[in-house]
Amino acid sequence: MTQVRPSMNEQLFGSARAHGHLAEDGRPRLPVSVPSSCDVLALVLGRRFAVEYQPIVDLHTGETIGHEALSRFFDAQGGPVSPGAVFARLHEEPSLLLYVEAETKRFQIENAPDGPLHLNVDPDSFHAGRNGSANGLLDVIQAREQPVVVEVIETMCFADARYGRELVSALRERSMPVALDDVGAPDALLSLETLKDADVLKLDASWLGRMGDPRERAILEALLGLARRLGARTILEGVETESQLELAAALGVDAVQGFLFRGQFRTRAA
Repeated sequence: MTQVRPSMNEQLFGSARAHGHLAEDGRPRLPVSVPSSCDVLALVLGRRFAVEYQPIVDLHTGETIGHEALSRFFDAQGGPVSPGAVFARLHEEPSLLLYVEAETKRFQIENAPDGPLHLNVDPDSFHAGRNGSANGLLDVIQAREQPVVVEVIETMCFADARYGRELVSALRERSMPVALDDVGAPDALLSLETLKDADVLKLDASWLGRMGDPRERAILEALLGLARRLGARTILEGVETESQLELAAALGVDAVQGFLFRGQFRTRAA
């Protein structure tokens, strides 16, 4: 089978999902224009980036059990630049992608709250960082003394799915916990092999709008049951209201994340 790399629009959508920049309806949270490679390099060299730490909340105790680190970028005037657009451009420049990922991950680790830290790792970044059996990007992440959970996004592209499986295998070899991100997102591929190896399933926010469909709900309940049998924890993303929190509890999800807890978001600029 011929493997086709995703178009710029597909990369933009996938990168926006990976970096927490899509609204629940699947649209970018900000108007999106794709910056040039020079613009992206200027962002990083000029330290015009930040990290937003979003709490992951245990549904049974209400306690924060970890944080996810999300990249944020700014233009020369201080206005926000869509992370999805930045990473969509970076996918065309593997060396620059690796450099940006390493710099932002170091910053996220250095400034992280205590406790488990969830970090998104782009399979293409992992692939660019490989040097035989070694991988510089994973070395950066594994250097954190406190626990790190690596989030791997489900993809819309067969070639990226292969990179994703290789990333999960490398994490397993290093005994690093794996979270499968955006499970059930529209148009994403679901690898049963990757599902089997995940320690955490992060359920895409789009499930919240699909629970009125009995077939959709049956699929989600089956996924939750499978997670329990595999010993994997489940986190529902995109929880914005108390009613959605109640729905998550009724479904039997282990933990939640989303704008309902925005009062606990922490941002640190470089």
